[in-house]
Amino acid sequence: MNELSAHYTDPRLAALYDVQNPWGPDSEFYLALAGKPAQAILDIGCGTGMMAAAFARQGHDVTAVDPAAAVLDIARSRPHGHLVRWVHGLVSDVQGHFDLAVMTGHAFQVLLDDETSLAFFQAVKQRLVPGGRFAFETRNPDAQAWKQWAGQSMSGPSTGAAGTAHVDVEKRGELVSFRSIYRFEDGTETSSHSTLRFASQAAISALAAKAGFSWQTWYGDWDYQPVRPDSRELILVAGFD
Repeated sequence: MNELSAHYTDPRLAALYDVQNPWGPDSEFYLALAGKPAQAILDIGCGTGMMAAAFARQGHDVTAVDPAAAVLDIARSRPHGHLVRWVHGLVSDVQGHFDLAVMTGHAFQVLLDDETSLAFFQAVKQRLVPGGRFAFETRNPDAQAWKQWAGQSMSGPSTGAAGTAHVDVEKRGELVSFRSIYRFEDGTETSSHSTLRFASQAAISALAAKAGFSWQTWYGDWDYQPVRPDSRELILVAGFD
């Protein structure tokens, strides 16, 4: 698994997260998946807590876990944050059992090999009640999103920084590493290094099955379309009886 990126551990970068990753169709997908009536939900890699707080606002019993203290500080202070149990740590640190577990924001891609991913699937399954579901998304490697990252700029006041660029993009097998540079309006600059795994649908499906998830439903977009070769997303909802 990755060491934590500075994007999540540096308070100044963590403060940019919601602006760069606003509520969107992915959020609506997960909120609809939870549905009604109230369920016990585990939000894994919850980040700044936008999804967890939305679940709680809908009346669900929510536990949210993240290894980065800086994003949890933001999560605790957001509206409806007091309704969520925040856990600083990993899935293995979470107590209880849940009807639904989610992992949003492409966080699954920080699991960099089969051994780590299998152990993660097993840990999630252990915390689900029989009939429980686990849902997450990962970028489809066939769409080759990393080719668009080199030199990508998100300059403008909406980012909270004077400029942001991704450099040193390098692909080795399934792993893509890159560095994000943030230049602030006060003239200061900081950077964050990330490595992500672009695992295939077949590889992920096999790991989920090996961990004991007996059924899987895959989507290629947030409008429930099936996976196609040009789908940007691989969205999995998995469960067991």
